[in-house]
Parts: sequence; structure tokens; C-alpha cells
Amino acid sequence: MNTIKRSILLSLCAAAVCTGMSACAKKDTSSSVSESAQSEENSALKKQVDELSGDIEKLTNILSEYLGEDISDIDTTDINGEIHDIYDDTAVVEAYKTGDDSKLSDKKDKYILKELKKAVSEIITDDMNDFDKEKAVYDYVFSKTHFYENSLAAIPSTNEDYSHTPYGFFHDHSTICVGNATTFKLFFDVLGIDSKIIHSTENGEHAWNVVKIDGSWYHLDLTFDNGTDYPDYAYFNVPDSVKNNDTYPWDESEYPACNATDKCLICRDAEKLDSVYDIPQKIKDIIGTKKPTSYMSITIPDGCGTDEVKSQLESIINSIYFEEYYCAVTPVVITDDGKSACFGISVFSMSDEDHNNHETNENALNVDYDKLQAAFDDALGDKMVYSDESGWDTDYQNK
Repeated sequence: MNTIKRSILLSLCAAAVCTGMSACAKKDTSSSVSESAQSEENSALKKQVDELSGDIEKLTNILSEYLGEDISDIDTTDINGEIHDIYDDTAVVEAYKTGDDSKLSDKKDKYILKELKKAVSEIITDDMNDFDKEKAVYDYVFSKTHFYENSLAAIPSTNEDYSHTPYGFFHDHSTICVGNATTFKLFFDVLGIDSKIIHSTENGEHAWNVVKIDGSWYHLDLTFDNGTDYPDYAYFNVPDSVKNNDTYPWDESEYPACNATDKCLICRDAEKLDSVYDIPQKIKDIIGTKKPTSYMSITIPDGCGTDEVKSQLESIINSIYFEEYYCAVTPVVITDDGKSACFGISVFSMSDEDHNNHETNENALNVDYDKLQAAFDDALGDKMVYSDESGWDTDYQNK
């Protein structure tokens, strides 16, 4: 997602949250206001905050999912600290397997069952293995709930919000992270694929799945897929080393370890590169394709730390910007043998307006860099470290 749109969306969320907070904190400090009048004003403000809180929460969740990053630093705890319940799919799964829905008393569950049967018949075939089924479900859920910006204009002011359940997926095609996780588990339960839901609430709410494929467990998180028309599979069957980044912690003792990478789609589909110097050509090959994410891997040199390799790759790719294009990298996945770093690169185009804005923002201080270089030369002289086409002068430490 480009910088301009990201800033606009985050500003929108911050404005909504600040509006609610301002209303909550507002009071009349005039001594002439009676206690009765003050009480009426406080009641009116409380009602206003209550009406705003639902929309603020949903907007925050939508933006977190769309941006693929946590925006919980915008503190809404005092306004609405709701944690969603995890949908219990036991009755629907039993009805699916037995073919008897007479025990389903909830009309929403009956609707879920009907749509679930229809979806399975459309996307699952007898010749599929568990990995094929998992990917078919992933692509289906992505295609039905993928977020578009105009959805921001249609956030309903209603308590009838089922976006945290499979009903929200099947009926409204609208899900937050909990809705994605519960919908996946529902599919996996009827397909006979072992899965669990991780529901992290320590740093704000987030939920995703761990799934067992061919005897190994993996993390599966569609919410943070940054694909546009197509998924980028950034968190499709990734190991603990990718998910365990302190953003959304979980009690690892309660869940199976996820250490394998052979069913991680980024690693499975990665093209082996000879070196990082092959990346520019790969980016050129991606431009103009209908599916603008390509997966690749490089060998980790002996003696290199994996954290350093991941950090450097992410830094290189995320800083690439040229003409009307910019690049984004998926999480870097280290193969379970520790020998390769696998990653996906997405190339996005931006409009001329966004392009111009990007250039302006890159030089917000309107710096004349030649003049700045001259100032450094005058002040530091031969202590300066210069760079050329081959990179920084590596002999400066010996001078």
C-alpha cells in the first residue's frame, strides 16, 4: 500500500478515535452551570460516545487488516474494550457431517450450513490433498472478503455486526480477524484438517489459525495478506519465527510448535537466486504481470545471522522506488534447515498524483543536497565517508 493512502487511512482512524475521546473528556468548567445541567450534558455525551464506539472499533479493525499492521497504538481502551467471542462451530459441523440440520435452532447457523455446503462443493474436489484443500479455502475466503477502500463509506451504525463469525463471511462478505479465523476453522473441521485458533488479546485483539498439513503445524493468517486482486500469501503456512515478533503474543505452551517450512507457500514456490544482485531483474519481470508478487530465495552465507539477513533483505526491498512503481516484501522466511532465506516481492504502481506526492514527501524540508554536502565538507573535511557506485568506502575505519 502506498505511503499517501496509508497516511490518509491512519489519519481517518485517528480522527475518529480522537473525536470519541474528546467527547468523553469534554466538560463545562463554568461555575454558573448547575449540577442538573451538567448531569444532562454528561448523559448526552455518554450517549454520543456509545454511538461512536462501535464504528470506531470496526474502523480500527478494518484499517489494521487492510494495512497489514497493528494500529493499536491509537488507544481506544477507554472507549470500547470489547473482545469478540470465538464462534463455536460444533453444531454446524455435526449437521454437515450427519446431513441432519434439525438440531440447529439458530437461523444464522442454518444459513451458514447451507452456504458452507455450497462453497465446499464449488472449491473442493476428490483428488485434492490437505494442502490443496487449504489453499482452495484460503483463495475462496480471500476472494469473498477482500477489503476495498469504498467499504469505509459503508460502516453500519448497528449492533447487528457478525463480522467476527462465519455468518459475517457468508451473509455479509465482511469479516474482521476473528471472523477469518473462525471461518477457516469451520472449513477445516468439515474437511478433516486439524486446526486451532490463536486469539491474542494482550496488545489489542487479533486472531489467526494454526493448521496441521502432512504432519507439521503452520501459522495461517489471511488478515495480514497485503494482496490486491490476488493474495500475496505473506502469512500462508509460516513458522513461529515469522509470527512470534511480539506484535500479538500468545501462550506458546498451549499450541503446537510450528517449525516446518516445506508447506510455506513462499518457500515452496521460491525461485533460487544466485545472489541479491539478481533481484532487480526479477522486479523488472514482475512489472506489468497480472499477478504482481514473485517468490524467490537466496542462500545464507556461512556465519551470517538469520536475523541480520532478514533485516537487510527487508530494508533493501522496501526502499526500492522508481518511476511510478514501489516495492513491498513479504516476511522473510528462513527454511527449517537454516540455509535459505525465502521472500516474496510485490511491485505496485501508483498514479501520477501519488507519484508527485511521494516525491514531495521524500524531500519535505526542500533540501538542496549539493549544498548540504558542501556544508558537511566544510565542517568535517577529510573525516567524511563518501560512497560511490560500488557502495560505501570500507577503508575509512583504517584512516
